[in-house]
Amino acid sequence: MKTLALFLMATLLLPFPFVQRASATTDDVRVSDYMIGAWFAYRLKFVEDSGRVVDNVNGNISHSESQGYAMVLAVSADDRETFDRIWSWTQENLFIREDRLAAWKWDPEADPPVQDMNNATDGDLLIAWALMKARMAWGEERYLAAAREILDDIRKLAVVDTPHGKILLPGVIGFDAESQESGPIVNLSYWIFPAIDELGLISPEFPARELIATGLKLLEKAKFGPSDLPANWIALGGEEIAPAPGFDTHFGYDAIRIPLYLAWLTASYPDLLDPYERAWTKRNGRAVHVIDLVSGEAIGAMTDPGYQAIVDLVLCSRGTQASAFHIRRFEPTDYYPSTLHLLSLLAMVQRYPQCLTAPL
Repeated sequence: MKTLALFLMATLLLPFPFVQRASATTDDVRVSDYMIGAWFAYRLKFVEDSGRVVDNVNGNISHSESQGYAMVLAVSADDRETFDRIWSWTQENLFIREDRLAAWKWDPEADPPVQDMNNATDGDLLIAWALMKARMAWGEERYLAAAREILDDIRKLAVVDTPHGKILLPGVIGFDAESQESGPIVNLSYWIFPAIDELGLISPEFPARELIATGLKLLEKAKFGPSDLPANWIALGGEEIAPAPGFDTHFGYDAIRIPLYLAWLTASYPDLLDPYERAWTKRNGRAVHVIDLVSGEAIGAMTDPGYQAIVDLVLCSRGTQASAFHIRRFEPTDYYPSTLHLLSLLAMVQRYPQCLTAPL
């Protein structure tokens, strides 16, 4: 039986085909136990028998994001049966557009359940990434073929050239310069850096390097107000990038994913993580808040343990914390913070396993 830690490191670092390593250390097994146990607790609460992943706070809807996140987690826990159920439900219910992207939202209270046919590009990236990982884990070429189809239409429909470089539109409809006076509008939390990085391995036409370079450049510039933090939604159409008009000027529940994805990709950009660490450590108890970017003031606490798990990940990536106390203690709360908790754990397994095995 392959150990999870070795499997995860292999999926990140090795070319096709996936090569299993034969031996494991005690620490490898201990790290594996964290992930597998957390996934089964998550699955029990949020994944229905049909394969639908339920956002329990947001009207029990499902979306391409929730399906994609759960597919990534399932393959990382070597849970093929659940992976296939989630993928089957997603194909049947969300891949109903004329292209090969997913409709972003499925509402059990609506008739029909999909009322908005727009996509969400981060959801599409997650699904393609999970399928790529499934091919590496289980050797099924059909997974890789589906990943490439999705990736091809992301490239054709949601990647555009700008003076800043190639960018990801959050959705095919409504965010480009023709649709928005201050557009294009981007959401930097849609730059799932580790996914973009790995997906570049399966399609030479997908501009992974350019997208990562643009994302890093925009993060360097997107430091707004006293906090120097990015807004959830950013306008690129002016002389300077700015929080997008018509959207809240907050660092909030979208943007909290940015440091997670950046620390997951690499420890090579500690300067880009500085504003997040300052925002968390200047308050007692490493508090995570929604921040008003005009005043720099905290306007709402993010209290779930999943947000503290991101703090663990960032501090471990920067070497300012030796042990991941909060990441180790997973208990499902609500869909979104629980998902961020498991993603932080997965990132820790892949990049900073020493923080999981260090004494508390």
